[in-house]
Amino acid sequence: IGGYGTANDISQYANHHADQHGLVFGTDNSAVLFSSHDGGISMTSNCVTTPVVWSSLNNGYQTTQFYTVAIDHGTSGSNSILGGMQDNGTWVVNAAPTTTPWTQALGGDGAYCAIDNGEVYYLASFQFGETFRLGVNTGTFTRIDPTGGAGYLFVNPFAMDPNLNTLLYWGGGASLWRNSDLSGIALFSQATTSTNWTNLTAAGISGATVSAMTVSKSPANRLYYGSSNGKLYRLDNANAATNATVPTDIWTGKGFPAGAYLSCIAVNPRNADTALVVFSNYNSQSLFLTTNGGTNWTDVEGNLAGTSAPSVRWASIVPYTGAVSYFVGTSTGLYSTNLLNGASTVWAQEGSTTIGNVVVDMIDSRTVDGFVVAATHGQGIFSSNLVPVSVAETAHPLFYALEQNYPNPFNPSTTIGFRLASAGPVSLKVYALTGQEVATLANGEMGEGDHTVTWVPSSLASGVYFYTLRSKDFNQTRSLMLLK
Repeated sequence: IGGYGTANDISQYANHHADQHGLVFGTDNSAVLFSSHDGGISMTSNCVTTPVVWSSLNNGYQTTQFYTVAIDHGTSGSNSILGGMQDNGTWVVNAAPTTTPWTQALGGDGAYCAIDNGEVYYLASFQFGETFRLGVNTGTFTRIDPTGGAGYLFVNPFAMDPNLNTLLYWGGGASLWRNSDLSGIALFSQATTSTNWTNLTAAGISGATVSAMTVSKSPANRLYYGSSNGKLYRLDNANAATNATVPTDIWTGKGFPAGAYLSCIAVNPRNADTALVVFSNYNSQSLFLTTNGGTNWTDVEGNLAGTSAPSVRWASIVPYTGAVSYFVGTSTGLYSTNLLNGASTVWAQEGSTTIGNVVVDMIDSRTVDGFVVAATHGQGIFSSNLVPVSVAETAHPLFYALEQNYPNPFNPSTTIGFRLASAGPVSLKVYALTGQEVATLANGEMGEGDHTVTWVPSSLASGVYFYTLRSKDFNQTRSLMLLK
């Protein structure tokens, strides 16, 4: 009389749900039946008629408990949002969420998902890693999870390469997998596939499960991944790794909480040396920062620490218009800061009157226009565009840093960002491969904080160049590419 439809055991009764929790008969009329379920509350005025007709009594009650969220990272101004919900499938909206209804992309318990640049394909998964690649406007579909995979989490992680969206990294229990070309998988299959999958055997995690991963944008092809018992690794040139390639251990001796569940790794899309790692346990250190690719880590939990503090679930790093914003999703809402300062970091709550103190399970962001979305467990999804901000002059940055130029490769101009821990003499120069100095972008006294410079090399030929920042005892060099 409800739940799954009788016609094919897949469709559902209108205004009803397949996951049932309770039934209550009307007190004055035993034909009246109330049903509580993962879609809310429904009622029928006649439970013995055929067919039974249900009506919703939600009246604004929210059942959208999002596990995950994804946006198009390559299209400025795109309002498309894809999200996986507990018990209620994966849903998508393709325009401004306040005016356009959502549509369902995939059933089951919605899990990890992704939108490729330009929104040609969605990736959507449900419980225990079953994942499909869906053509946005073509109606095509195919299952893509690897044959031979095992040990999947209920909400199983994967990471789409930001520079090549057909390249995918996959967590499978203790194993790490890579698919070199999703477009090579035959369409309309509902079976697992071995096409283009490689099990990176040496990158496996002994005695634990791969629980989080992310792949860098600049420099490309650096994969960070972690485990359910607090291990963390970096795999450089992951796109070319073989099943014998050994990753770099960046967790041993770093002061991480012993055995804690690693739930998220957030990487600065303009500088993969800068990353945040999140441990989701209560009553243990939850949030650590590196600015040198995992060689050193600093606790930046700040005012989110303490025995009565929330559990941190997710993090996102958003460089935008010369500043960098940091967001964390927690068990008590969304928080942000523009300055990471060790144990003195101050996280401020975002959307206290709109998002409130609900659990925020995941955050996604886009650097080209500062678009940020936060997925909550019970209150829906919220989005906003960042407003350009500046670091206060009285703030004390924790570290020196030289960011990767953006864009890279570039023509005709590029922007270089850097951070100074204290005021002093600064030199930022560009060199050719021969070592010849070709440009001076900064040379003199500068104040502490974040800085950016724009370089327009009108008279130089295409090629690889190096830029070096020197300030007091800090000296760092990065490469860039000019294309004409």
